[in-house]
Amino acid sequence: PISGGSMPWPWATAWPPGILCYRTVAHYATARERRMVLCLLLAVAGCSWGALSSGFAIQRFTRPVRTELCSTGDCQAQLVLSHEFSGHVQPDLAPRTTTTAAVLAALCAVGSIAVTRQQRCCQPRQQHFVLSGAPSAAGTANSKRAGVARAAVGSEDVDWNSVSTEWEVDCFSRPVLKDGKKMWELCVTDANAVYRRVAQMKPTRVNSVVVQKILTIFIEESKVKPRVIRFYRKVMKNMLTVALEAIQDSNKYMENCKILPSRNCHMLRTWLNYREREVYPKMPGYIKTPARRPSAVQASMVKLAYEPLPERLKFARYSVSAIPLGAIARMKPGQLPGKLCRIPAGFSDNAMVHGIVCLSGRADVLCALLKSMELCSVRVALETNELLMDMGIDSTYRVDKFATEEKDGFIQFERAKRQMAGLHFIAVHNPWLDGAPNLPIEADDMGEEGCITGLWTCIDYAPTDTQ
Repeated sequence: PISGGSMPWPWATAWPPGILCYRTVAHYATARERRMVLCLLLAVAGCSWGALSSGFAIQRFTRPVRTELCSTGDCQAQLVLSHEFSGHVQPDLAPRTTTTAAVLAALCAVGSIAVTRQQRCCQPRQQHFVLSGAPSAAGTANSKRAGVARAAVGSEDVDWNSVSTEWEVDCFSRPVLKDGKKMWELCVTDANAVYRRVAQMKPTRVNSVVVQKILTIFIEESKVKPRVIRFYRKVMKNMLTVALEAIQDSNKYMENCKILPSRNCHMLRTWLNYREREVYPKMPGYIKTPARRPSAVQASMVKLAYEPLPERLKFARYSVSAIPLGAIARMKPGQLPGKLCRIPAGFSDNAMVHGIVCLSGRADVLCALLKSMELCSVRVALETNELLMDMGIDSTYRVDKFATEEKDGFIQFERAKRQMAGLHFIAVHNPWLDGAPNLPIEADDMGEEGCITGLWTCIDYAPTDTQ
C-alpha cells in the first residue's frame, strides 16, 4: 500500500532524467535485448503499480530537442523531435487509472519498436566493393553519399601534372578465389600510369550500376578529368558502355568525354601483366594458371571471312619496310599526324621495327580519316593469305589478298613483330609529292628531301588474346 505523499518507487530518482525520451533509448539501449527488457519492465510496472500515475506525476517541459538517431560516418541520420523530461516529481492530485498506465506501457513498447526500425534504416547498406588507392576529399565525400566505407588516405603522392587525360578501364575476374568464387576487379589507369585505382567487386554484384558508382568515385577524386576512356575486352563492352554513358549523362564535366572501345590499352595491359606476375600469386586463394607460351607463326584451323577495307580508306599500293627503333624513339608526339604508342622495354636502338607503308596520292585525306578512328594493328592471316587491319575493339578489314609465292615475306613480317613484343608501324606516304618515304629525323640527318605524311606505331595483341 502507498501512503499519501510517499514515493511509489524509491529507485525512480536514481534513473537518468531522460530515461523515457528517445535520446536515452537510442544511445543507451542499443541492443535489441535491452529494449525488450525495458518494455517488459514498463509493462509489468504499469500493471502492478499504476505506472507513473498512482499518486505522482513527472513534470515535463514541451521544448523540442533535436536528436540524432544515428551518428555513424556512413549514414545521414534523420533528425526527430522529442521531449526532454526535467526529472522533477510532484504530487498528482488527480490519480489516473491503471488503464492509462497500460496504455502508457503499450506506447513505450511501440516507441521502442519504432526506434529499432529507424536504426535499421540508418545502418549503411551492404558494401559490394572494396576500393584501394589514395582517395582525396572529393572521393571521400562521395563515398559517404554512396554508403561505402573508405579509409581517409591522402593523395599527396600523385603528381597531378603528369596525369594524362586518356584513361583505360578493365573489369574482369581474376585468378583468386573468395568464398568459392573468382574475385572481380575494376582497374583504372591513365595513359602515363600515374593515377591508378583498383576496386574489388563481389561476383554477385557485377553490373553496370556498381561499375558506374566506382568509376564516379575515381573520376571525382581525380584533379585531372578524363577526356578519352578506353577498354579492350569484347565481353565487357555492353556493360562498360552503359556505365560510362550513364556517367556522361549525370555529370556535366563528362559530356565531352569520348568512350572508345579499342585494343589500344597499352598501359593497362602492361599493368595487368605485372599484377598477374607479382600481385595475384601473393593473395590467398590464388589459382595458378598455366604459363603462356609464344605460339609459332602458322596458319590457324579456323578460317574467318573479313570485310574488305572501306572505299574511303583504300590506297593504291603498299610495301613492307623496316625502321630502326632508335629513330622511332626520337620522334615526338604530334610531330606527324598519327599516334605513337609506348615502346616496350628491353630492346636496343639498333633493333629493326617492321611495318607497312601505305602509298596513296590522297595521303593527307587518308591520314585525317585514320586519325579519327582507332587504328590498332596490321597483321597477316596465313590461313587465307590476307593482310588485315584491326580497328576499334572488334572490327577487322581485309586490305589485300597476296599470292602464295609472297607468303614467305609476310611470315617474316609476323616473326619480326613477335620478336619485338608485337611492336610495328603503319606509315602513310604520297610518293608523287613527298619524295622518298623517310622519317623527319632521317630526312634531316641525311639531307634528303621527302618525308612520310603520317605515322602510327602499334602493338599486335592478337597472338595473346587468342590464347
